[in-house]
Amino acid sequence: MAQEAEDDEERFRARFTRIDTNANSIMTRGEYTIYRVSTSNGMDSNIDGALSLPEFRDQERKPSQRRVARRMKSFERIDQNGSGGVEREEWDGYADRRFVRLDKDENGEVSFAEFVAYVK
Repeated sequence: MAQEAEDDEERFRARFTRIDTNANSIMTRGEYTIYRVSTSNGMDSNIDGALSLPEFRDQERKPSQRRVARRMKSFERIDQNGSGGVEREEWDGYADRRFVRLDKDENGEVSFAEFVAYVK
């Protein structure tokens, strides 16, 4: 169990570090926006400016059934207009809502502790 906690900490730290581009141990809204845009662009394999369910769900990997189910629910939540694709405005709105949930103390920044509390 202790090893699992250490592995989680390592994964969370690596992800947080990718987002915290200036390495000051604080995630700003700007850094998070850049991360989310990069993530969206990376998933948009046909470069049409929108994410289809297969692009969002699979991300060119063989996901587990559990991950597929979670991603499908997330996709449906993000696809606010029900078009079957996630347009840029929907993705940006999702990212903004998520940042607000990450920022528990509402100071406009996300600490590593806030990040871990959210992703666990």
